[in-house]
Amino acid sequence: MAQAYPTAGETDDFQESQLRFSERYAALRGRVMREETDSSPHGPEQAFHGVWYDQLFSETGLCTDEGMPIRIVSPGWWNHGEGPDFKGAQIEFAGTVKTGDVELHIDHSGWRRHGHHLDARYDGVVLHVVLDAEPAREPPVTSLGRRVPTLLLGRFVSGDVLELGEAPDAGDFSCDGGALAPRGQCAAAAFGRDRIGAFLDFAGDWRTLTKARLLRERADRVGMDQAVYEAVLSACGFSRYKSHFRLIAQQLPYDRARQLARQDPLLLETALLQLAEGTTAVPHFARLRALRRDHVPGLKKLPLSWRRIGVRPTNFPERRLAGAALFLSRTAPEGLAATLDRIWRAECSDKERCAEFEALFPAAMGFWANHCSWTGKELARPMSTIGHARIRSIIGNVFIAAELALARQARNRSLEAEVFRFFCHFPKEAENRIIKDMTTRLFGREPVPGLRFRRQQGLLQMHQDWCCSNPACVDCPVLPLLAAPAIAREQIPS
Repeated sequence: MAQAYPTAGETDDFQESQLRFSERYAALRGRVMREETDSSPHGPEQAFHGVWYDQLFSETGLCTDEGMPIRIVSPGWWNHGEGPDFKGAQIEFAGTVKTGDVELHIDHSGWRRHGHHLDARYDGVVLHVVLDAEPAREPPVTSLGRRVPTLLLGRFVSGDVLELGEAPDAGDFSCDGGALAPRGQCAAAAFGRDRIGAFLDFAGDWRTLTKARLLRERADRVGMDQAVYEAVLSACGFSRYKSHFRLIAQQLPYDRARQLARQDPLLLETALLQLAEGTTAVPHFARLRALRRDHVPGLKKLPLSWRRIGVRPTNFPERRLAGAALFLSRTAPEGLAATLDRIWRAECSDKERCAEFEALFPAAMGFWANHCSWTGKELARPMSTIGHARIRSIIGNVFIAAELALARQARNRSLEAEVFRFFCHFPKEAENRIIKDMTTRLFGREPVPGLRFRRQQGLLQMHQDWCCSNPACVDCPVLPLLAAPAIAREQIPS
């Protein structure tokens, strides 16, 4: 993998006060958010969608407004077009799994206010999710008169929904680009490329701080190993299988996964794949089937639907889960969090540290190096089960956030400084449509100055906070923020 790290001389101009993740963006953003929250419900609702998609709420005692126990098998596919917010969700009601759509609203009134009770497109909704904590006086019904069960998520969400909603990786999701307004494109000319770059640095810091805080909160409930394990598996699944992989990580806890990996890496692959499909005519499948029979006969099969339309064969879930099994096996002797922490604390350069992280992931080897499915034809050449682009994304989005969480918990400023230095110099990851769109909005035809991972994170954060809900840049609230003196007072290392 090509690296673009600075030389040792380039890192000498860091000042001690700069070697930490800035929270300045939070103050700038908070000022506008406080002004807009009451008048513009779209921002909070967009964040609310993220809370649902990433399941950022307690699952203990989850039930409908009528007291029926429920379990979220799959939150569904995030629908950015017309119709229900999430399509094809799988919800277990008192032991029975139902597949259908899910509609989200901040409060009960949204169902009738938006006319869903008269719209046949919402007849397939199996669950209405609201942020209220009390039942509605008038329960939601479809155009056919069917009562829709309601989840009162306000009883199960802790913290500010606007903050929780920052957890999803916006780069994983598709969205409607909309028309680009000249006002957005001329931002670089109006404020200068360096000032916008500094603002992106602040936004990138805040995005990573939020990921670290959410990881820490999850670790407080389940332990750091389990929290990082869930995050890694979710990242291996990318947007299409993200929730599926997280559910697998919760169904097969890390302690058990580590135990299986230390016994035999193929046992962990067996457990993660759960061998829902395949044929014993394939020797590798037959071997895993035998391992399941002899060592994990009680393993439960999850009722997950693996949609493959639009997915590249090399990204099929079997390959990604097999790759995750090998990664977890390589970290099993020390434990996942301990392995990453050791690499973070080692005396080495950023480039060497990155290479250490990359070495934890499997090269092209075994059955899945040459296959995308159990029965498909062999690949023309061996390919890694987890590609370089996804490895870089996991390092940037999970490993950095996890160590930052540990450093802040221990109030270890020197460790945070090491993580921050690595973060600032970490090379950019593969660009997605959102990053390309945001680059055009802010810089027109010019590239982003000093573009590395940090500023890419800033672009994603800006898109999530401002641009996704305002594609035409109408009365853009970011422009006054770009003029704020706070941006000019600090020299941001790039």
